[in-house]
Amino acid sequence: MGRDREDNRKGSWRMKGKVFVDTNIFMYARGKNHPLKEACTRIILSIAKRESIAHYGIPVIDTEVFQEIIYRYAMTGQWDVGISICQDILILGMEVLPVGNSEVAQFLKLAEKYKVQNVPPRDLIHTAVMVSSGINHIITADKHFDDIKEIIRVAPEKVRAIA
Repeated sequence: MGRDREDNRKGSWRMKGKVFVDTNIFMYARGKNHPLKEACTRIILSIAKRESIAHYGIPVIDTEVFQEIIYRYAMTGQWDVGISICQDILILGMEVLPVGNSEVAQFLKLAEKYKVQNVPPRDLIHTAVMVSSGINHIITADKHFDDIKEIIRVAPEKVRAIA
C-alpha cells in the first residue's frame, strides 16, 4: 500500500463537511526539523486563520489527540511541552469529538477487523470516532491509515493552501 487513497469523484481531493486532523500533524508542526514540518505547519496556520473551513472541510479532532501528545512528551519527561502543545490546539478552536460508548463499540469492531494488519489501537480509536461521526477523510502522515477501508487518508503534503 503506502499511498494515500484520494477521493477523485469530483476531480479533486478537496472535501466538504468535516475532516479529521491526526495527532502527527500537530507533532510535526511543533517538533524538530522533519521533511513534513513545513506542510504540517501550513495546515495548522490555515486552521488558525479559519481558511480550512472553506478549503478542505471543517477540521476536527478527538480527545485521544490530547492523550497521544501528553503521553509522548511525558515519556521523555517533557510534560510542559506536551501541555503547551495541547493548550495551543485548544486555542485553534476546533471541535473536539468525544470518545463515548458508541465510539468504543465501533473501536472494538475495528480492532477485530484490523488486528491482523497491526494498525495501532490509538489510530483505530480515531477511526472509530470518524466512522461514528460520519467523517470520511483524515489528514495524516501515517500510511497505515491507507489499509483502513472505512476512511480516506490525505497526506499532509497534498493539502494545498488557498490561492
